[in-house]
Amino acid sequence: MLACLALLAGCGQSPPSWDVLLSGKITGQYPNYTVTVPAPGQLKVDRPGMPSKNVEVAPIAQHCLRGPKDCSYAVEQMLLELRDP
Repeated sequence: MLACLALLAGCGQSPPSWDVLLSGKITGQYPNYTVTVPAPGQLKVDRPGMPSKNVEVAPIAQHCLRGPKDCSYAVEQMLLELRDP
C-alpha cells in the first residue's frame, strides 16, 4: 500500500485517501460487499445477509505509517473482522 502511494506521488498525481485505499482492500477481498464513506475516516461496509459494519480508518492508517509489516497486520485484522460470522 505504501509503495502505491510513493508511485503515485512520483507521477505528480495526488495519492488516494486512506478511505479509498481501504475501501479497495475490502471490495478486493469481499467483492459482494458495498463500502460507502459516510464521513471522512469512516467506512460503512454493507455485507449481504449480515449486519453492516463500520470501520474506523485512522487507527489502520496509523499502523500503515509505521511500516509495511504493521500495515499488513492492521489491514488483515480489519478484513478478518468483516468476514462471515
